[in-house]
Amino acid sequence: MLRIFEVIEPSANPQVPGNRTWYRNFYEPLVEMGHDVVLFSPIEGRLAMVRKDTRRRAKFSQTLWEAFSREHARRPFDLVFAYLMDGMVVPAVLDDIRRVGVPTCNFSCNNIHQFDLVDELSPHVDYCLHSEKDARAKFLAVGACPVWWPMASNPKYFRPLDVPRTIPVSFVGANYALRARYVAELLSAGVEVHAYGPGWPSGAMSARSLAKRYWLLLKALTALTAGARCRYSAMLSEHDFRRWLSARYAANVHPPVSDQMLIELYSRSHICLGFLEVHEGHDPSRPVRRHVHLREFEAPMSGALYCTGYLDELAEMFEPGKEMLMYRDQNELVEIVKRYLAEPQEAERVRQAGLRRALQDHTYQRRFTMLFERLGLRRR
Repeated sequence: MLRIFEVIEPSANPQVPGNRTWYRNFYEPLVEMGHDVVLFSPIEGRLAMVRKDTRRRAKFSQTLWEAFSREHARRPFDLVFAYLMDGMVVPAVLDDIRRVGVPTCNFSCNNIHQFDLVDELSPHVDYCLHSEKDARAKFLAVGACPVWWPMASNPKYFRPLDVPRTIPVSFVGANYALRARYVAELLSAGVEVHAYGPGWPSGAMSARSLAKRYWLLLKALTALTAGARCRYSAMLSEHDFRRWLSARYAANVHPPVSDQMLIELYSRSHICLGFLEVHEGHDPSRPVRRHVHLREFEAPMSGALYCTGYLDELAEMFEPGKEMLMYRDQNELVEIVKRYLAEPQEAERVRQAGLRRALQDHTYQRRFTMLFERLGLRRR
C-alpha cells in the first residue's frame, strides 16, 4: 500500500446541504484500495482565501507543515495529494515538503475559466492534476508540470436505483451562463423539464431577487468605466431572464437537493441534462467557454440517459449517440430530447451502454491506479 498525506475539503459546494463530493471521490476510494491515507482539513486555508487574511494563511500553512512533518517522521509518506488554491497556503510550505523528497500533486478544476485560482501555487508542486484537457498550456506558461487527470465518479454512491421514472427531463446544478436559456428553450418547446440547484429562483426568493436587481441596476448606471458598465448590464440582463423564467415556469425550478436526492433524480428521470458552457471568470460580459463537469461521469454511473453538449474531450471518453447523447446547439438539444422521450427502447440501449462504459473506465479507483502508475509509485 501507499502512505498518502491528503489535503482536501469534503464538500464540492457548500450551498448544497450535507455535500461530501470530494470526500467520497478522493478519500474513500483510496482507503477502499488499501492505502494508508492521513486526511488533513484545509478549512482554515479556505477561510484565509475567502477573507484575504494573510495572517490566517500563514498560521494554516504552519499547521499544515507541522502535521505533515509529525506524520512523516512517524512513518514516511509516498505522496502528498491536495486540492489547494491561491490564498489558502504559503507556497514556500509546498517547497519545504518537496525538499523532504515526497512527490506532491495538486488537483484543480474549472481551469478553463478560473485559472487565476491556482496560477501562483502551481509551480510549487511536482504535478498539477488538471481535469480539463485543454488547460495544459496554462500550466506550462507558469512553469508548472501539468498532468491531465479527468474527473470520474465513485460507483459506491453513484449507482442506479430501483425507483419509477416519473420525471421526463431534469437538470441538477447551479444556474449560470446559458443554462436558464437552454431550460427555457425546452420548456417553450413543450418539454417538461425540471431544474434543481443554487440560483434557480422561486417565489420565496422574490424579495431578495428584486433587491439584487435594483443593486445591479444602480451599479450599471453609476459604473465609472465602460467595462464595468458592460459587466453589470450583462449581469442585470441575466438576472432578469432568470426572474422571468421563475415567474413563467414556477413549478419547474427548484432549490438545491441533497446528495441522495441527486442520485435519485438520475434514476427518476427519463433524460438527465448537462450544460458545458461557462463565462470566463463567471462574468456574463466575457466570452463563453466549455468544459467537462463531474456530472458527465456521475449521471451515466447512476444509470441515467445523459444528454450534454458536444466536446471532443468528452467524446474520447463516451461515444456520442451510443453511450451518451450530445448536442451542439439549442435546436439540436430540443430535437434529441424529443426523439429519445418518444423512443424508450433506444433510450434504454444508450442508458445501459453509458453505465457499462462508466463502470469500466471512469471510476476514481481506476483514475488513482493510472495516476500512481504514471508517477512510478509502487505499493510497499
